[in-house]
Amino acid sequence: MSKFWFAVIALMVAVPASAAPPQWNVVPTKSSLRFAVAIEGQTVVGKFKAFGALIAFDPADLAHSSAKITLPMDEAKTEHATRDAMLLKPDWFNILDFPQAVFQTASFVAKGGNKYEAVGTLKLKGVTKAITLPFTLDIKGDTAVVKGETVLRRLDFGVGQGPDFADATRVSLGVRVLVNVTARRAK
Repeated sequence: MSKFWFAVIALMVAVPASAAPPQWNVVPTKSSLRFAVAIEGQTVVGKFKAFGALIAFDPADLAHSSAKITLPMDEAKTEHATRDAMLLKPDWFNILDFPQAVFQTASFVAKGGNKYEAVGTLKLKGVTKAITLPFTLDIKGDTAVVKGETVLRRLDFGVGQGPDFADATRVSLGVRVLVNVTARRAK
C-alpha cells in the first residue's frame, strides 16, 4: 500500500500544473467600444473614449479564461454636446450614483472556427443582467483582434426613464453594442 501512495505522490509532483491563460493588454489606439441607437428614426452612434480591461484568454483553455471590462460612464460620447450631457443625468446613465459599468465573463464557448461567445454579466446603473456576446477572434503571433456585437434592452437597465422614453417612439429600446478590440499578449 505504501508503494501505491508513493507512486501517486510522485506522479502529482512530476505532472506540472497547467499554466494560466496569457494576459492580454488592449491597444487603445486600435480598439473601440461603440453603441448605436435610433433616436427619432436616425441612428446615433456613440463610443466610450476610454475603458479598462483585464483579459486572460487562451482558445485552448477556455475553462480558465476570463475577461473583465470596466466602462467609465462619463466616457460615453456621441459627438453631440447636448445629448452627451443628457446621458450623464439620472434618467439615463446617472453617473453620480453609477459612475461605471462592468462586464464580467463567467465562461467562454467555442462556436467553431474563430467564433466564440463570451457569457457573463453586465452591471449597469445598479442592475446586473446576464449577457452573451458573440465574437470572432483572430490571433497572429502576439496580437489578437476581437470583433463582436450584441443588443441590450436599455429599459432592462433603467436607461432612458421618464414618460418621453418609456417606449420606442423617440428612442429605440434596443441598443447595439459593437466591440472591436486589438490586444497584445503581455510579456
